[in-house]
Amino acid sequence: MLSTGVFSGLLGALSFGGGDFAGASAARRAGALLAVAGAHGIGLVALLVALAVVRPPVPGADAIAIATAAGVAGMVGLAALYRGMAVGSMGIVTAVAGAGSLVLPLAVGALRGQPVGSLQLVGVACAAAAAAAASGASRDELGRRALALAGLAALAFGAWYVLIDLAASAGDSLWALVVSRAASAGIAMVVVVARGIDRSAIPWALLVAAGLLDVGGNIFFVLARDAIPIGLAAAIVGLYPVVTMLLARFVIGERLPMVGLVGVALALLGIVLISVGG
Repeated sequence: MLSTGVFSGLLGALSFGGGDFAGASAARRAGALLAVAGAHGIGLVALLVALAVVRPPVPGADAIAIATAAGVAGMVGLAALYRGMAVGSMGIVTAVAGAGSLVLPLAVGALRGQPVGSLQLVGVACAAAAAAAASGASRDELGRRALALAGLAALAFGAWYVLIDLAASAGDSLWALVVSRAASAGIAMVVVVARGIDRSAIPWALLVAAGLLDVGGNIFFVLARDAIPIGLAAAIVGLYPVVTMLLARFVIGERLPMVGLVGVALALLGIVLISVGG
Protein backbone atom coordinates (compact mmCIF):
# COMPACT_ATOMS: atom_id res chain seq x y z
CA MET A 1 0.00 0.00 0.00
CA LEU A 2 1.34 3.43 -0.96
CA SER A 3 2.25 5.85 1.81
CA THR A 4 0.54 9.25 1.95
CA GLY A 5 3.75 10.97 0.86
CA VAL A 6 4.33 8.74 -2.16
CA PHE A 7 0.67 8.97 -3.17
CA SER A 8 0.77 12.78 -2.90
CA GLY A 9 3.96 12.82 -4.97
CA LEU A 10 2.34 10.74 -7.69
CA LEU A 11 -0.68 13.05 -7.71
CA GLY A 12 1.74 15.98 -8.01
CA ALA A 13 3.37 14.35 -11.03
CA LEU A 14 -0.04 13.78 -12.61
CA SER A 15 -1.03 17.40 -11.94
CA PHE A 16 2.14 18.97 -13.30
CA GLY A 17 2.24 16.66 -16.31
CA GLY A 18 -1.40 17.30 -17.13
CA GLY A 19 -0.97 21.03 -16.59
CA ASP A 20 1.97 21.21 -18.99
CA PHE A 21 0.03 19.29 -21.62
CA ALA A 22 -3.01 21.57 -21.24
CA GLY A 23 -0.86 24.70 -21.32
CA ALA A 24 1.07 23.57 -24.40
CA SER A 25 -2.19 22.67 -26.14
CA ALA A 26 -3.51 26.15 -25.35
CA ALA A 27 -0.27 27.66 -26.69
CA ARG A 28 -0.72 25.81 -29.97
CA ARG A 29 -4.12 27.47 -30.38
CA ALA A 30 -3.62 30.95 -28.95
CA GLY A 31 0.12 31.57 -28.40
CA ALA A 32 2.50 30.94 -25.53
CA LEU A 33 2.15 34.30 -23.75
CA LEU A 34 -1.64 34.11 -23.68
CA ALA A 35 -1.34 30.58 -22.29
CA VAL A 36 1.02 31.84 -19.56
CA ALA A 37 -1.21 34.82 -18.72
CA GLY A 38 -4.30 32.64 -18.53
CA ALA A 39 -2.80 29.70 -16.65
CA HIS A 40 -0.90 31.85 -14.15
CA GLY A 41 -3.84 34.25 -13.77
CA ILE A 42 -6.17 31.39 -12.86
CA GLY A 43 -3.54 29.91 -10.58
CA LEU A 44 -3.14 33.33 -8.92
CA VAL A 45 -6.83 33.36 -8.01
CA ALA A 46 -6.43 30.02 -6.22
CA LEU A 47 -3.36 31.31 -4.36
CA LEU A 48 -5.18 34.49 -3.32
CA VAL A 49 -7.94 32.35 -1.80
CA ALA A 50 -5.28 30.46 0.17
CA LEU A 51 -3.72 33.78 1.21
CA ALA A 52 -7.08 35.02 2.50
CA VAL A 53 -7.52 31.84 4.55
CA VAL A 54 -4.00 31.54 5.98
CA ARG A 55 -3.30 35.29 6.36
CA PRO A 56 0.48 35.16 6.83
CA PRO A 57 2.29 38.40 7.75
CA VAL A 58 3.11 40.72 4.84
CA PRO A 59 6.80 40.39 3.90
CA GLY A 60 9.26 43.25 3.55
CA ALA A 61 10.16 45.09 0.38
CA ASP A 62 13.28 42.98 -0.22
CA ALA A 63 11.30 39.72 -0.20
CA ILE A 64 8.68 41.22 -2.53
CA ALA A 65 11.38 42.41 -4.94
CA ILE A 66 13.02 38.97 -5.04
CA ALA A 67 9.66 37.26 -5.54
CA THR A 68 8.88 39.67 -8.39
CA ALA A 69 12.17 38.74 -10.05
CA ALA A 70 11.23 35.10 -9.59
CA GLY A 71 7.94 35.83 -11.34
CA VAL A 72 9.76 37.29 -14.34
CA ALA A 73 11.96 34.21 -14.53
CA GLY A 74 8.92 31.95 -14.19
CA MET A 75 7.09 33.78 -16.98
CA VAL A 76 10.06 33.45 -19.34
CA GLY A 77 10.46 29.79 -18.45
CA LEU A 78 6.81 28.86 -18.89
CA ALA A 79 6.48 30.83 -22.13
CA ALA A 80 9.58 29.11 -23.51
CA LEU A 81 8.30 25.71 -22.35
CA TYR A 82 4.84 26.19 -23.86
CA ARG A 83 6.25 27.53 -27.11
CA GLY A 84 8.78 24.72 -27.35
CA MET A 85 6.11 22.10 -26.71
CA ALA A 86 3.84 23.82 -29.23
CA VAL A 87 6.37 23.68 -32.10
CA GLY A 88 8.28 20.51 -31.20
CA SER A 89 7.98 17.20 -29.41
CA MET A 90 6.16 17.63 -26.10
CA GLY A 91 7.89 14.64 -24.53
CA ILE A 92 11.42 15.74 -25.39
CA VAL A 93 10.92 19.44 -24.53
CA THR A 94 9.34 18.85 -21.12
CA ALA A 95 11.91 16.18 -20.16
CA VAL A 96 14.95 18.29 -21.12
CA ALA A 97 13.52 21.39 -19.44
CA GLY A 98 12.65 19.44 -16.29
CA ALA A 99 16.08 17.87 -15.90
CA GLY A 100 18.00 21.00 -16.88
CA SER A 101 16.11 23.19 -14.42
CA LEU A 102 17.68 21.31 -11.49
CA VAL A 103 21.26 22.02 -12.55
CA LEU A 104 21.34 25.78 -11.75
CA PRO A 105 19.99 25.41 -8.18
CA LEU A 106 22.54 22.64 -7.62
CA ALA A 107 25.35 24.89 -8.89
CA VAL A 108 24.20 27.83 -6.75
CA GLY A 109 24.05 25.56 -3.72
CA ALA A 110 27.60 24.38 -4.41
CA LEU A 111 28.80 28.01 -4.61
CA ARG A 112 27.20 28.58 -1.19
CA GLY A 113 29.21 25.70 0.22
CA GLN A 114 26.48 23.06 0.15
CA PRO A 115 27.92 19.60 -0.62
CA VAL A 116 27.14 18.02 -3.99
CA GLY A 117 26.74 14.24 -3.85
CA SER A 118 28.26 11.85 -6.36
CA LEU A 119 24.81 10.70 -7.46
CA GLN A 120 23.90 14.31 -8.17
CA LEU A 121 26.95 14.67 -10.41
CA VAL A 122 25.87 11.55 -12.26
CA GLY A 123 22.42 13.13 -12.55
CA VAL A 124 23.93 16.26 -14.13
CA ALA A 125 25.78 14.02 -16.60
CA CYS A 126 22.49 12.28 -17.40
CA ALA A 127 20.84 15.66 -18.02
CA ALA A 128 23.65 16.62 -20.40
CA ALA A 129 23.39 13.28 -22.17
CA ALA A 130 19.62 13.75 -22.43
CA ALA A 131 20.15 17.09 -24.15
CA ALA A 132 22.61 15.47 -26.57
CA ALA A 133 20.18 12.64 -27.34
CA ALA A 134 17.34 15.13 -27.79
CA SER A 135 19.52 17.09 -30.19
CA GLY A 136 20.02 13.93 -32.23
CA ALA A 137 16.25 13.45 -32.35
CA SER A 138 15.64 17.08 -33.37
CA ARG A 139 17.20 17.35 -36.80
CA ASP A 140 14.80 19.78 -38.52
CA GLU A 141 14.60 23.53 -37.93
CA LEU A 142 11.49 23.34 -35.75
CA GLY A 143 13.01 20.55 -33.69
CA ARG A 144 16.19 22.54 -33.07
CA ARG A 145 14.15 25.63 -32.15
CA ALA A 146 12.07 23.58 -29.72
CA LEU A 147 15.23 22.19 -28.10
CA ALA A 148 16.68 25.71 -27.75
CA LEU A 149 13.44 26.81 -26.09
CA ALA A 150 13.69 23.81 -23.73
CA GLY A 151 17.18 25.01 -22.77
CA LEU A 152 15.88 28.54 -22.13
CA ALA A 153 13.03 27.11 -20.05
CA ALA A 154 15.52 25.06 -18.02
CA LEU A 155 17.65 28.15 -17.23
CA ALA A 156 14.62 30.29 -16.38
CA PHE A 157 13.01 27.64 -14.18
CA GLY A 158 16.34 27.08 -12.45
CA ALA A 159 16.51 30.82 -11.72
CA TRP A 160 12.93 30.68 -10.43
CA TYR A 161 13.83 27.89 -7.98
CA VAL A 162 16.78 29.91 -6.65
CA LEU A 163 14.89 33.21 -6.41
CA ILE A 164 11.71 31.79 -4.89
CA ASP A 165 13.81 30.06 -2.23
CA LEU A 166 15.49 33.39 -1.41
CA ALA A 167 12.12 35.19 -1.33
CA ALA A 168 10.59 32.55 0.95
CA SER A 169 13.61 32.70 3.27
CA ALA A 170 13.37 36.50 3.45
CA GLY A 171 9.61 36.53 4.06
CA ASP A 172 6.83 33.94 3.73
CA SER A 173 6.49 31.01 1.31
CA LEU A 174 2.85 31.68 0.39
CA TRP A 175 3.45 35.38 -0.14
CA ALA A 176 6.48 34.53 -2.30
CA LEU A 177 4.32 32.32 -4.53
CA VAL A 178 1.53 34.93 -4.74
CA VAL A 179 3.86 37.80 -5.67
CA SER A 180 5.76 35.61 -8.14
CA ARG A 181 2.55 34.44 -9.82
CA ALA A 182 1.11 37.97 -9.89
CA ALA A 183 4.26 39.28 -11.59
CA SER A 184 4.33 36.55 -14.22
CA ALA A 185 0.61 36.75 -14.99
CA GLY A 186 0.60 40.55 -14.99
CA ILE A 187 3.57 40.99 -17.32
CA ALA A 188 2.33 38.32 -19.72
CA MET A 189 -1.13 39.89 -19.80
CA VAL A 190 0.27 43.37 -20.52
CA VAL A 191 2.22 42.02 -23.50
CA VAL A 192 -0.79 40.05 -24.76
CA VAL A 193 -3.11 43.07 -24.50
CA ALA A 194 -0.57 45.27 -26.27
CA ARG A 195 -0.47 42.77 -29.13
CA GLY A 196 -4.25 42.44 -29.23
CA ILE A 197 -6.53 39.58 -28.14
CA ASP A 198 -9.01 37.64 -30.19
CA ARG A 199 -11.36 36.67 -27.38
CA SER A 200 -13.17 34.14 -29.52
CA ALA A 201 -9.93 32.19 -29.91
CA ILE A 202 -9.16 31.90 -26.19
CA PRO A 203 -9.18 28.20 -25.17
CA TRP A 204 -10.74 28.77 -21.75
CA ALA A 205 -11.11 25.12 -20.80
CA LEU A 206 -7.44 24.40 -21.47
CA LEU A 207 -6.31 27.52 -19.59
CA VAL A 208 -8.44 26.69 -16.56
CA ALA A 209 -7.11 23.13 -16.59
CA ALA A 210 -3.50 24.33 -16.89
CA GLY A 211 -3.88 26.86 -14.07
CA LEU A 212 -5.65 24.57 -11.62
CA LEU A 213 -3.43 21.58 -12.34
CA ASP A 214 -0.30 23.70 -11.84
CA VAL A 215 -1.55 24.89 -8.44
CA GLY A 216 -2.60 21.33 -7.62
CA GLY A 217 0.90 20.11 -8.41
CA ASN A 218 2.36 22.63 -5.97
CA ILE A 219 -0.11 21.60 -3.25
CA PHE A 220 0.58 17.89 -3.70
CA PHE A 221 4.34 18.52 -3.64
CA VAL A 222 4.01 20.35 -0.32
CA LEU A 223 1.93 17.45 1.07
CA ALA A 224 4.51 14.94 -0.15
CA ARG A 225 7.39 16.99 1.26
CA ASP A 226 5.69 17.05 4.67
CA ALA A 227 5.26 13.25 4.70
CA ILE A 228 8.50 11.93 3.15
CA PRO A 229 12.07 13.24 2.66
CA ILE A 230 12.14 16.23 0.30
CA GLY A 231 14.56 14.54 -2.09
CA LEU A 232 12.23 11.59 -2.53
CA ALA A 233 9.23 13.92 -2.90
CA ALA A 234 11.02 15.94 -5.59
CA ALA A 235 12.07 12.77 -7.40
CA ILE A 236 8.52 11.39 -7.52
CA VAL A 237 6.92 14.70 -8.55
CA GLY A 238 9.77 15.15 -11.04
CA LEU A 239 8.43 12.21 -13.04
CA TYR A 240 5.76 14.53 -14.49
CA PRO A 241 7.31 14.50 -18.01
CA VAL A 242 6.16 10.87 -18.29
CA VAL A 243 2.57 12.04 -17.84
CA THR A 244 2.99 14.75 -20.47
CA MET A 245 4.59 12.31 -22.88
CA LEU A 246 1.82 9.74 -22.41
CA LEU A 247 -0.88 12.37 -22.94
CA ALA A 248 0.89 13.56 -26.08
CA ARG A 249 1.10 9.98 -27.31
CA PHE A 250 -2.51 8.96 -26.70
CA VAL A 251 -4.32 12.29 -27.16
CA ILE A 252 -2.54 13.80 -30.16
CA GLY A 253 -0.68 10.73 -31.44
CA GLU A 254 2.87 12.03 -30.90
CA ARG A 255 5.55 9.39 -31.50
CA LEU A 256 9.18 9.71 -30.45
CA PRO A 257 12.09 8.10 -32.31
CA MET A 258 14.26 5.70 -30.33
CA VAL A 259 16.95 8.32 -29.69
CA GLY A 260 14.22 10.64 -28.40
CA LEU A 261 12.98 7.97 -25.99
CA VAL A 262 16.55 7.49 -24.78
CA GLY A 263 16.78 11.24 -24.18
CA VAL A 264 13.57 11.26 -22.15
CA ALA A 265 14.74 8.26 -20.10
CA LEU A 266 18.09 9.93 -19.37
CA ALA A 267 16.35 13.15 -18.37
CA LEU A 268 14.07 11.31 -15.95
CA LEU A 269 17.04 9.44 -14.48
CA GLY A 270 18.83 12.76 -14.08
CA ILE A 271 15.85 14.25 -12.23
CA VAL A 272 15.73 11.32 -9.81
CA LEU A 273 19.49 11.26 -9.15
CA ILE A 274 19.78 15.01 -8.61
CA SER A 275 16.74 14.98 -6.30
CA VAL A 276 17.71 12.04 -4.09
CA GLY A 277 21.50 12.18 -4.36
CA GLY A 278 22.09 15.04 -1.93
